[in-house]
Amino acid sequence: KAKAVEPNQIAIDMSTEKEIHSALVQWILYLSAVTFIYLRCVNPAPYGKLSAGKSKNLFGPPIPARLSWLIFESPNLIWSIWCYFHRDPDVFGNDRPRINANSILLALFFGHYLQRDLVYPLLMSRESKPVPLAVVIAGFLFCTANGYVQAQQVCRFRRYAPYYHLSPHFLLGIALFLAGFCINVRSDTILRRLRSSGQGYQIPYGGLFQWVSCANLFGESVEWAGFALASWSLPAAAFFLYTLSNLVPRALSQHAWYKGKFEDYPLERKAIIPFIL
Repeated sequence: KAKAVEPNQIAIDMSTEKEIHSALVQWILYLSAVTFIYLRCVNPAPYGKLSAGKSKNLFGPPIPARLSWLIFESPNLIWSIWCYFHRDPDVFGNDRPRINANSILLALFFGHYLQRDLVYPLLMSRESKPVPLAVVIAGFLFCTANGYVQAQQVCRFRRYAPYYHLSPHFLLGIALFLAGFCINVRSDTILRRLRSSGQGYQIPYGGLFQWVSCANLFGESVEWAGFALASWSLPAAAFFLYTLSNLVPRALSQHAWYKGKFEDYPLERKAIIPFIL
């Protein structure tokens, strides 16, 4: 006969997992500061437009762009599925309306990475530059930690009130997330069409590119700001902070790259936040 698991053993295991979860959240917060300083003051991540230069050889052999995105974003999907099937019924809400804050937040997180890990790579232009191995590994390790943190937060560790999903700040957060998602996808489409033209890098126009150089990065930042607002939790806030620490330096570097490459580059454009930055 199988040995029964004592209730106190379950409590101990849950306590240990919560400690690991909390430690990973703290790690993401610390990593945000390190990432911002490194990308802004030392070296931008050498892929895409910023892949040129002598330092690119220091980051390992190039991996095809489609395969790279498929690899390093995949932990988010895997964790979302695993955590859902191992969810805590008392937290996730089997005793509450089927549509609740926990299920909505998990669906948004999963949906973003379904698009990012599967749809986006399949639509990538054949002209997309490969990604250095070190960048792929770093992205995979972060997504492994963050995917677990975000999915487990809504599947086991945070129980929202039954109608929390109807609160004003939750609805505002969801609206921001969806708006950012649309901006991100449309901006990626504009950039993809330019790369597929076979004419090399060009100045993007249309959508939010009227005001910023990196409309795609602005859209993704808005997404996770909305997610953090709707979730109202430290793990989601830490992820949003890390997103900014990664995307803001990249946007500033790409903005400088555009201005250096094109003499007629629109002077009124900012890097990532319209009219501000």
